[in-house]
Amino acid sequence: MPHTIIADISGNSFPPLAIPVGAFVVWRNLDPYPHTVETDPKATFYFNVGPLATGEVSSPVWFGKEGLFPYVCRFHAEMQASVAVGVPLPPAPAPSPAAGHMPGMPGMPGMGLQHFHGFVTGGRSAAKLYMTHTPVIADERHRYQVILRGHLVEPAHVKIYEDLRASSYGAGQVQTFHDHLSLVDIGAGKIVDLPQCNMEYYPKDSPDGTDVPGLDQNVPVHIDKVLHFHTIDPDADYPDGLRFLVYGDGEDVFMDHALIGAPSFHSVVKLKDVPKFWTPEHYDATLGVLIREKRIVDVSPKVLRRTAFVDNAYHLSWLPPSGAYRQPPPDPLIRRDGMLPKYDVDVDGGASESVEIDKFVHFDVALLNNRVVIL
Repeated sequence: MPHTIIADISGNSFPPLAIPVGAFVVWRNLDPYPHTVETDPKATFYFNVGPLATGEVSSPVWFGKEGLFPYVCRFHAEMQASVAVGVPLPPAPAPSPAAGHMPGMPGMPGMGLQHFHGFVTGGRSAAKLYMTHTPVIADERHRYQVILRGHLVEPAHVKIYEDLRASSYGAGQVQTFHDHLSLVDIGAGKIVDLPQCNMEYYPKDSPDGTDVPGLDQNVPVHIDKVLHFHTIDPDADYPDGLRFLVYGDGEDVFMDHALIGAPSFHSVVKLKDVPKFWTPEHYDATLGVLIREKRIVDVSPKVLRRTAFVDNAYHLSWLPPSGAYRQPPPDPLIRRDGMLPKYDVDVDGGASESVEIDKFVHFDVALLNNRVVIL
């Protein structure tokens, strides 16, 4: 009778597997986040057990011929291993100094215990940067919604940034990356200087981001004000509607989806006009609004089996099954009927008004806790 070997995935690593010809292998995910087990599509012997949620066990994979069969996790590039069928396992590679930690961003190589935070940056003036943290709900170091107002310190950097904003690129997405400084200390006002940032912008022909020459490394940014800070609770209940945080000044007003529960999505939009409710008394904080015609709905965990996971280097995302389409789903505030993206909002404090979106700056989806976002 063929052997069945259980391979436990734990600590972001696959176990060493040396098995006889004709054995079956099942993989069991013991980590608190999903993994995949799959070979490269170009491999001559191909297998893919699909995404495994926490505690999930794969279908058996039969290995009927001798050889060494490498496989990977699509979500975590550092997770690589091989199944040695009837042959010795090769020596294990030396561990990387950055193993188990987030890899370095462009211009920032991975370094030991360091990790990197990204902020979507808005605002036409380098003297008034609005920086909203791009969170990773599955990673406790990044499980915060943070909105800051800051400025570029060096005059040369100011000119480069403002020239970019004055060009045809306008209000498009710019991301600012900095190293492993604590978000908690930033939220508490203990850290106000980010001395070694780098910036990327996202033109249409480069959706993965392009370095801004002159702002690609060692850019000091000073934090002037913490506008919003909260820890995301993955188990929180969703409100009856989509809640957003409004922030900005008398010229640039932005709206971010308030991250409540998981899974969720991170959306940053720029409003076309300054709403009547947005007055100078709010400029040093955020103001909550609710769009009742949109909502997030919990669905059965079984629906997860019909989805595929993708990784965009910052987030664990969900998509329909592989090959359905190449890009993540669009921002839910984009009107499917082609009408203007205008919405009635309930403002904290009782007022009601409508807002119109001028620019969809940033959108990402995240998945956690075996639930799927339905918009």
